Amino acid sequence: MGVLDGFMNGGGAFLKWENPGTSYTGIITAVEARQNKKFDSPDLAYWEDGSPQMQCLLTLATDYRDASREDDDGTRLLAINLWSGQKKSLIAACKAAGVPEPQVGQVFTATHVSGVGNAKAPRVFEYVLAAGPTPVAGLLEVAPDPTPQPPAPAAPAPAATPVDTAKQLLAAGLSTQDVAAASGLPETVVAALANL
Repeated sequence: MGVLDGFMNGGGAFLKWENPGTSYTGIITAVEARQNKKFDSPDLAYWEDGSPQMQCLLTLATDYRDASREDDDGTRLLAINLWSGQKKSLIAACKAAGVPEPQVGQVFTATHVSGVGNAKAPRVFEYVLAAGPTPVAGLLEVAPDPTPQPPAPAAPAPAATPVDTAKQLLAAGLSTQDVAAASGLPETVVAALANL
């Protein structure tokens, strides 16, 4: 069963981008490299040279709910085109987080900056990734910096992220409600972490 199975008929699973300024945050629970499909068609999309048009498909545990769906657990899908501006925004987010690619367990925020989603005004996004490899890495083609760098001075250990804190508290046996209160994460996100 593919990651999209069960979502296509339920509606509301993909994040909706109706207006610039819309922003969503969730914890990554799955990362997949997936071939894009032609608009309004089940056929796979290819470039003129025959190479496949690829996307990064993120599954996010969020605290968003569709009131019309009783079974909505907050799982949302985000497809990021691995070409043009969306690819550049994803690479920038990964570099800023110090990781080669999005990883399960990281907090991911996507913000619709501008555009309406057509050829004349494509949607522009900004991604923020809060610091394990996935199949997306090779498609991002992040080139290493060839400039030799002097050794960095020893830095203090980074502060634990809310996700790290939640994982530690869950491992200690605290309830999802207590972990949510202590970490500041929504209880639904903590529940998703507990099930990883």
